Amino acid sequence: MELDVFKKFLHKYLKEKGFEKIKSNYYLNGKDFLCMIDIQRSSYGPTYYINYSFFLGKFKKPYVINQESVKTYTPNVEGQFYFAEKNKYSCDYLDYKEDEITKIFDSNFDERIKPPFEEGKKYLLKHFGTLYSSFLPDERVMPLLED
Repeated sequence: MELDVFKKFLHKYLKEKGFEKIKSNYYLNGKDFLCMIDIQRSSYGPTYYINYSFFLGKFKKPYVINQESVKTYTPNVEGQFYFAEKNKYSCDYLDYKEDEITKIFDSNFDERIKPPFEEGKKYLLKHFGTLYSSFLPDERVMPLLED
């Protein structure tokens, strides 16, 4: 799949899932969190990473997420989509056809993105340390997941 086709696929796929593109990221507001999907280009070849973050709290447009320092960073849990094998997190888009990458995205979405919207933060808490992690200290994240 060529780069322009891959980017169009990503945009169409995420829009169909209800995400809205704001600047270079995609957002979908949940009850007690804001889900952001970030498409990150690798510096080492025709590769992208699909990162997701669930920013904890209630958010209204325009979404305000503080990312300036660890002390003030908006509490979140995050992870990456997997490709080919569950331990490969980079997408070498030239290796895929649209139907193949759709299956991979569907798998990731069904396991990592959709359940918190259906089950709430308890899903994020239940899978914290496996599907989701945070670079922030636990004392900043856990109280928000547990309430």
